[in-house]
Amino acid sequence: MTPLQNRIRDALNKQPDGMTVGQLTLAVRGSPEAIRKALSRMGDSYIDRWIKDGWNFAAVHCLVAVPEDCPRP
Repeated sequence: MTPLQNRIRDALNKQPDGMTVGQLTLAVRGSPEAIRKALSRMGDSYIDRWIKDGWNFAAVHCLVAVPEDCPRP
């Protein structure tokens, strides 16, 4: 686990409804590219839904509680 992933996890734990990459960028003070890369490598994060963000859509990321005995995908 990287320090950035730990900060992302802490931020998402405080927001059970999820956060977009833009919101995470402000919350953990990281670049959007680094946050996207960290999220893609986190086995306990997932895209819950998409929201309209101006002309585009933004993914809302959430955390899932992975059981200890869960097999790897």
